[in-house]
Amino acid sequence: MSLFPESFLARCTTVLSVTAAVAPLALTAQVAPTARTVQTVVAPAEKPATSFVTDFGYVATSGNTRVSTINVAERLVHTRGFWRFEQTLGIVYGENDGEENANLLRAGVGAEYAFRPWVAVATGALYDRNRFAGIARRTEEYLGLVFRVLQAPSDTLRIETGASLTQQTGVDGVANNFPAARAAAWYKRTLSTNAFFLQTVEVIPNLQVTEDYRINSESALVAPLSRRMALKFGYVVRFDNLPEVGFLSTDRIFTSGLQVSF
Repeated sequence: MSLFPESFLARCTTVLSVTAAVAPLALTAQVAPTARTVQTVVAPAEKPATSFVTDFGYVATSGNTRVSTINVAERLVHTRGFWRFEQTLGIVYGENDGEENANLLRAGVGAEYAFRPWVAVATGALYDRNRFAGIARRTEEYLGLVFRVLQAPSDTLRIETGASLTQQTGVDGVANNFPAARAAAWYKRTLSTNAFFLQTVEVIPNLQVTEDYRINSESALVAPLSRRMALKFGYVVRFDNLPEVGFLSTDRIFTSGLQVSF
């Protein structure tokens, strides 16, 4: 059985295909480059580059209390010329005395096309499942722009803005499909070689219902143990101003474990 619905995989393929067709047309519509505009065109990387990062954490107790929690995450990034492709996956699962008390899954695919050194077109699709927050499944397809506001040796800041389509089904079987806006910020502070602090914030307002909006944030600190291995501490907050009936609005997740980079 496939982990994701066939409709989700079909949306991923459709969104990425549309972007691949539209981005080159947008570039050809520009005026012929002059001596000034040539300097602003992004120089593609000489060779394709691929990076893979995975996180793993596990806690288990036995005796008077039996609790187990596992968190796994991975990110695959491939850059090729003006293109950047990304695939992500995150899982948090927990049991208390043999009874499931946490089961969160989030996955996504995305692509960016940089037509200027500081701006790129971005598109992708996300899949989300969190039954303990009342969400049986949620898929989102987004399209927007990414602005590289700051690119310094120690500091990196990206701002994202755009729109998305959301298809959501609650654990009660009620479906809710709606368009949404999306704004996000991604900040990384390099502390030393392979050590850094990362902060992300994402705001997703429902364009049909004013009081329905979500805010997701992540704070992470990574400290190296070796060239490829590090300790990672993360704190995630997921806020839904209009949660499913009978569920709380905020989930907080603290994780710690190993991070391996390739």
